[in-house]
Amino acid sequence: MMFRSFNSHVFQIRNNYVVVLQNLQNPSLLRFISQISEPNHVPQSEATTAVDFLINSCGLSMEKANSVVKKINHPNFKTQNPNSVLDYLKSIGFSKTHIAKLISTYPALLFSSVERTLKPKLHLFKERGFSDALIADLMVFRPTVFFRGLKSQIIPSLECIKSFVQTDENVVRVVKRSFYMLTNSPGSRFQPNVCILRECNVPDSRIAHLIMSQPNILQLKAVALKEAIDKVKELGFQPEMRMFTVALHAVCSMSKSTWDRKVKLLKEWGWSDEQIVYGFKKAPLFMACSEKKMNLVLDYFLKTLKWDASVLSENPICLSYSLKMRVMPRVKVYKILMENKVPITEKELLNMFFMTEERFLKNVVVKYKDFLPDFYKSCKGDVEKGRLGTKISID
Repeated sequence: MMFRSFNSHVFQIRNNYVVVLQNLQNPSLLRFISQISEPNHVPQSEATTAVDFLINSCGLSMEKANSVVKKINHPNFKTQNPNSVLDYLKSIGFSKTHIAKLISTYPALLFSSVERTLKPKLHLFKERGFSDALIADLMVFRPTVFFRGLKSQIIPSLECIKSFVQTDENVVRVVKRSFYMLTNSPGSRFQPNVCILRECNVPDSRIAHLIMSQPNILQLKAVALKEAIDKVKELGFQPEMRMFTVALHAVCSMSKSTWDRKVKLLKEWGWSDEQIVYGFKKAPLFMACSEKKMNLVLDYFLKTLKWDASVLSENPICLSYSLKMRVMPRVKVYKILMENKVPITEKELLNMFFMTEERFLKNVVVKYKDFLPDFYKSCKGDVEKGRLGTKISID
């Protein structure tokens, strides 16, 4: 904004328009004009105060404070309201780290009303079973949720989720997995996507399972969700099938280009198109593994163990297992048993991979403890507690 005088009149020059404001002979107007400052600009003396406050009260570094202060659109920075906000956050258990991250991300929160904006929402979340830690994470990572309407968005969002997952405890689990379930209006994506799934004959029980396990899928754009549904159908899954939503999860977890790269990688390791589709039908989530992990596991099974690609396509879940924590330790156990002439086949090795830790402990480590003294000793404490941790060495 710029002011100029001409023949005792004040002109406002803004966006190429000139407007006569008042005669300069009016003393009160002169005083008013002298006090006007540019919008979105914190005067230097007040900026210094704001920076000091951000450093001393909010725990920000000098560099971060100088960056954040530029986002503060309060020409007359006063600490009264910000102090009230900080006092309230501390009273409900926010740590210094939480506060520093929160203000760095969303400094506008300092100027919100504790009574009108923060307390009602925090009270609702606590009433619905949200832990202090979850509320803190919600504020830090999605602070905009506290500027959404309580009755117009937050409560309707919670009720929409609850209509599928039944309990407040399950609602908390869903929100913990996806804060977008609260920051996005239920009518923008959640409800339309539920309608799309229903129109495709996906049962409500499977939609509920999807909401519980992968709520972000319900926050996709409608076009993206429809494309994913079509892809899953092309791969041979019917919407009524239990595995349909599992396959949908796998497809939605990556872009088309990533999917194509993984298919190319599998083919380079000897998989045919038919084997890839067959493997995906048996265990869709093996395609959700990263390309790096997929390549490492294929290398180990096909080169080190010299398995045929057909064995892996028949048992694709093996690609999802951790090499270091599951596959390699159990292969070592298998080799020790073979060296000790224990009658055990490759098929039994495959079964070892499928076993839970508890079953592997009971059916292999304890059963053959005379041949596996080091393994048994390394997990003896877990034997007594009835579980197998991750203590088995692969050295």
